[in-house]
Amino acid sequence: MKKFIKKLWVFITSLQFGLSIIAFLSWFQAYTIGRRTSVGQIFTGNQGEFIRSATDVTSGHDGGALAMGLICCVCIIMIVWIEINKKSKP
Repeated sequence: MKKFIKKLWVFITSLQFGLSIIAFLSWFQAYTIGRRTSVGQIFTGNQGEFIRSATDVTSGHDGGALAMGLICCVCIIMIVWIEINKKSKP
């Protein structure tokens, strides 16, 4: 049990933990932005009206969701890269 707590503390204070928090937050933001749009349409107003939005990736919601998804992917790749390149103790 003592070993587990020590390993947990080392993980929490490591770079991997910080990257995992950033990955989760960016994934959640991409999910939130993605739910706001629906096939090129944005919900507005109380009457349930939909208006057309730009479908270009560099515009508004689509570009933001794409950017947040890329940040999440990079963080996950870096977590795996750090884990693979750790030096094993003899």
